Amino acid sequence: MAHSKAIYIFILITLLSGISSCNLPLSTPVPIATQTNTPVPSSTPTLLPTIQPTIASSPTPSDTAAATPVGLSLYLPNGIATYPTGGGKVQYYDFQGQLLGEAQAPNLESQPFQRAAIAGVLTYSPGPLLPPLVYYVFENGGELWLSSDNNTSLLKASPNLLNLIGVPGKSIMAYTLLEYSDAGLISRLFLGELQTLPTADPILVNTNTEIYAIKPLAISLNNGQAVGVWYTTVPYGIGGDIVFEPRKTLNYLDSTNNQITTYLNMSKGPAGISDDQTWVAYTPVDGNGPMSIVHNFDFSTSITFPLRDDSNRGSGEAVFSPDNQYVAWREAGGSIADQPSTFHETIRIATLDGNILTEVSDTSLINISGFPEIGWVVPVGWLDAQTLVLEVRASNWDTACIISVKFDGSGLAYIAPGSLVGFLYP
Repeated sequence: MAHSKAIYIFILITLLSGISSCNLPLSTPVPIATQTNTPVPSSTPTLLPTIQPTIASSPTPSDTAAATPVGLSLYLPNGIATYPTGGGKVQYYDFQGQLLGEAQAPNLESQPFQRAAIAGVLTYSPGPLLPPLVYYVFENGGELWLSSDNNTSLLKASPNLLNLIGVPGKSIMAYTLLEYSDAGLISRLFLGELQTLPTADPILVNTNTEIYAIKPLAISLNNGQAVGVWYTTVPYGIGGDIVFEPRKTLNYLDSTNNQITTYLNMSKGPAGISDDQTWVAYTPVDGNGPMSIVHNFDFSTSITFPLRDDSNRGSGEAVFSPDNQYVAWREAGGSIADQPSTFHETIRIATLDGNILTEVSDTSLINISGFPEIGWVVPVGWLDAQTLVLEVRASNWDTACIISVKFDGSGLAYIAPGSLVGFLYP
C-alpha cells in the first residue's frame, strides 16, 4: 500500500463524532475571539479570558469552570451516506443496504469524512426525500459546494479547509480555514447554518507559531440552536508513519459570550465525545498510549483501558453509544511503512465502567468486506444503542465499505459500499 496514501487517510480521519453553526442574523455581526497559542499546565478545567477584537485580553476569568453545552437527546440515525469508488456522487442508504438515492458531488475527494456534511433530515413522503449535502473541493484554491435536488452550486470560496463537521438532522456546520503568515499558522473557525454559511464571519481566530491548527470536534446546542464548539489543536502539514492524529488539548468556545474554557491540558489529546457531550475519551498527547474515558471531567473517577500487548502504536478514534452504555475505539500495532506491512488493528468495545466486552481484529473482517486484505478499520458511530458502525478500507486505500457489529462482537453485517460521508437522521 502506498505510504503517501496512508498519511492522507490519517489527516482526514478524526472521532466523533458527529459531533455546526449558529443561526445568527446577518445584521448583527458576531465579535471574533482572537486566540494565540498559550500552553495550559493544569489537568483540570482552566478558564481562559474572554478576548474581544482589537481590545486587550481581560485578566479576569469567569467565576465558573463549567461550559454550557446542552446534551443531545437520544436521536438515532435512519440511514447512511457514502462515497463510492469512482466518485462523482454521494449515495444514500438505509440500514438494510437499500439504495435510497444519490447526490451529485463532482470533485469531492475520495476520503470525504469531515470534508462533507449532511445538512438536513431524511424523510419519506411517501418516497425518500434526501437531505442536502455540503462538500469541499480543492479546485480554485478550495471551495464549499451545495448539492441539493440533483443540482450543485457554489457556496463560497474556502481556501485550505481543515475539516467540516455537522449536527445530526440539522443544517448547522462548523469548519476551519487555514492560512500561513509571518506570525505563524492562522486558523479561522466558522459556525453557521446553511443559509448563513456564504456570509458568516469567523467566531475564533487563532495564530499559532508551532503550526498547530484549530480543529472542531463537536457542536453544542441549546433549544436547537448552536451555542458553542468543542475543538482541539493538531499539527498541520506533517508526514511520516503516523497512525493516530496527534492532538493537544480540548477546549470549548461558548459562542454566546466568546469565552474559551480548556478541559484537557497540553499532555492529553481528545479521542471522542459522547452525543450528549458528558463523556470524553482521551489519550496521551503523543498518541501512543492507552485509551481513557472521563465523565463530566471528574478525573478522580476516570478509567484507563490498558493497551493490548500487540498495540505498540497506541489507540484513538473512540465513539460512545448513544445511550452512554458502551465505548468503542481502535488500537494498532506494527508499521505501515514496513515491506511487507506489519500493520494491524483491533476494534475494542467496553462498558463505561471499565469492562472490555469484545475485540474485533482487522483480519476477521476480510470475508464480510470481500477485500483480500484490510488496510484500515475505523469505528465511525452507532446505528442504535447496541450496534457499532465500522468503515473498512482495502489495502489499496481506494475501496471501502461500511460494516456493522453488535456490542458483544456478534452480528457482523455488510451495510453499504463506499467511504463514510455521514449518517442520515429522521
